[in-house]
Amino acid sequence: MYVENLKLDFYEFLTGKRILLMVHYDIDSICACKILQNLLKYKEILYTLAVIRGVEDLKRSYRENSNDVKYFVLINCGGTVNLVDLFEPEEDAIFFIIDSHRPTHLDNIYSDGQVRLLWTSEEDLEVPDFHAVYRDDSDEESDEEPESGDEDEGRAAKKRRLNEEAILKRRERRLWEAKRFDIIAEYSQYTYYNKASAIAMFKLAWFLNKDDKDLLWLAIVALTEQYILGKIENSQYVLAVGELQSHSNRLRNRSNDTDGLTSLRITYENDLKLVLYRHWSVESSLKYSMFTACKLKLWSHRGSKKLYELLADMGLPLSQSQQAFESMDLQLRKEFHQSIEKLSEKYNLEDLVFTSFVLQYGYRNKYCASDIVYAMFAILESSPKETPEECFNSALDCLTRNKKDVVQKAIERAKIITKTIFKTVQAAIDMKQIITAGNFVYYIIQEGCLDWYMFSNQYILLLLAQFILRAYVSMSRNRKAPDLPLIISAPKNLDLGTCVILGIPPLRQNSPKNNLGRAFEEAAENINYEVLSDYFDTSYFEINIKDRTRFFDALTALFDK
Repeated sequence: MYVENLKLDFYEFLTGKRILLMVHYDIDSICACKILQNLLKYKEILYTLAVIRGVEDLKRSYRENSNDVKYFVLINCGGTVNLVDLFEPEEDAIFFIIDSHRPTHLDNIYSDGQVRLLWTSEEDLEVPDFHAVYRDDSDEESDEEPESGDEDEGRAAKKRRLNEEAILKRRERRLWEAKRFDIIAEYSQYTYYNKASAIAMFKLAWFLNKDDKDLLWLAIVALTEQYILGKIENSQYVLAVGELQSHSNRLRNRSNDTDGLTSLRITYENDLKLVLYRHWSVESSLKYSMFTACKLKLWSHRGSKKLYELLADMGLPLSQSQQAFESMDLQLRKEFHQSIEKLSEKYNLEDLVFTSFVLQYGYRNKYCASDIVYAMFAILESSPKETPEECFNSALDCLTRNKKDVVQKAIERAKIITKTIFKTVQAAIDMKQIITAGNFVYYIIQEGCLDWYMFSNQYILLLLAQFILRAYVSMSRNRKAPDLPLIISAPKNLDLGTCVILGIPPLRQNSPKNNLGRAFEEAAENINYEVLSDYFDTSYFEINIKDRTRFFDALTALFDK
């Protein structure tokens, strides 16, 4: 069921109760959690925090805490699965869900109150009518009493009449079930995302008059993560940016802090699709960023020459472009945006600019929202030595203003990840490892790869997949290339012999809606394979490495239909 009044039926309702916060392991969830933590402290609400990476973590956390806690808040997890079936909870347990994953499970939408959704019905698209997917069969079990009459009619006539009624009811039931199956299949066909959960939490803070610039920045970072990963359409991003800009103007006008050393400023401005260029050299950022690398084909010798031509046309000496951006001449730094925008048409870089926000506190601390997103990717996704809980806490520190050293260290790690992704794409192209299989393209990261662990992580693998698909389309002579989805596989756990498979939609589709999860399920059914997947996003799929070839053959047969 949907919660209509978040202040009364969620925030005030939890006052004086102990709750379990179950937070998914991604940037939006961490930002939403930090906003909610800020709100909970005003009411002195006690909570336990559990980090959730998948469905198994969700079940384990509930099992470990269900005896002590009766109120659960799930952030970006649980919306797409039937929670009552998953947990089999006591009747007095109540689950509040704020989740950007779609489609929402119908049993959660039509729950009688045990599962409560913290968004409006308008944010769930094309939800089937209740009576189209649920029916009460209790009346079918009771049969009409026979009319008293002639004894000859008796039992034989009654039996015949009841048999005919039963046959008609069974036939009607079968037709209803077939129609229900088609309705649910159509509703759950695509995996996609709604607006960031952190934006919804910020709106709650605003409604409670407890919002500030720090909380607004968390909402901005969450939205930027969705944009960078391609989770939402450009139109959704533009609308959300406009909304957050109005909040930024409101909070700036409300603030009285004029001290340059302590003031926090969030400014709305145009930014470039260049990874971490403010904290890197211009040459490195241009070379390793997906946008410029794919437009200029920078993995080739000709592409490298083009890069140096671009730098020359911009009037940037090599000595300047190869040093840290903040160490460049002041005049060159000021003119950098304008000079590269002027040349965007000549070098096919028309969409290089996008609108974003910049955070500045003090005189030296200046970060674009995308800088923080890449830093948090590096913290969450690249370290095999730290536990998810340690990485989660480090990511929370990355969002704290006085932890500048954490941010700087994470940015350095993010540069290494960006270089590794570029070199992996370059190697895949040079060795012709991106393979067309009829109606889709696939790429497999082999177990012996030095950086395989990095790509076993969900979002680094997604960044690599987007890069590979764009690179393939930019260099392919196949006219169908923009219409082909990409399926990528990387080792997941060498000890268990499992790998993760991710599917992303074709470039020409120009929409993040993804139906490859359904294709994976059908292919698994066709080979009688028991699904291992532990992800909330069905475009990710886990499989034994020894069964991968068989699975890809089933996918090929499915796509050729």
